[in-house]
Amino acid sequence: MEMVNTIELNTAKEIVNKGLLKAAESLSFFMKEKISLAEMDYSIKKSFPSDSFTSKKGENIHVLLTEVIGELKGICCLIFSSEEADKLRYTALPPEITGNPAIMNEMKDGILLEVDNIISASVITQFSNILKHKIYGGVPSIMKVNSDELNEFIKGKLEQELFIISFNTHFVSSTLDFKPQFLWLFDNSFAESIQSYTASMNSDI
Repeated sequence: MEMVNTIELNTAKEIVNKGLLKAAESLSFFMKEKISLAEMDYSIKKSFPSDSFTSKKGENIHVLLTEVIGELKGICCLIFSSEEADKLRYTALPPEITGNPAIMNEMKDGILLEVDNIISASVITQFSNILKHKIYGGVPSIMKVNSDELNEFIKGKLEQELFIISFNTHFVSSTLDFKPQFLWLFDNSFAESIQSYTASMNSDI
């Protein structure tokens, strides 16, 4: 497994951050109101720890997954608590849908997948443009798990020799305030590309 140093991991963090800023712009158009990205905190890990990967607790945690396809390999995970998912649904969907249980049941996951598509695509596009590789996001999927199941899922991915960057994001507007956790899992192909990019940036200084 390629070792990635702190500078290279911070480069990856900066690329993700640029993608999330673009995601806020796209969400503003989608939600028809100005959405900003508030200050975030993040952690970077090169191997799986024994502690928890997520601050989300309880049952029915919503995990939206987007696989990176193309010249580089990775996985985007957008994680909401059940309460956060519901808050986003009822803010994003019009009253004629939220007030109709049958239609709401049909639409409730679709709206989350659309938000995931916006956020993940924005980050993937930044990696593609900056690292100059042809990559795109696959069709997003959703799974609903408890915190223990989520931690086991992430641990299993890291055992496949993936690195992880974890962002506690915070999107805000006049009517919306939601804090999904964003996990970026990436493999050796990403590590090598980030190393090359970082080296080229340092050589230009």
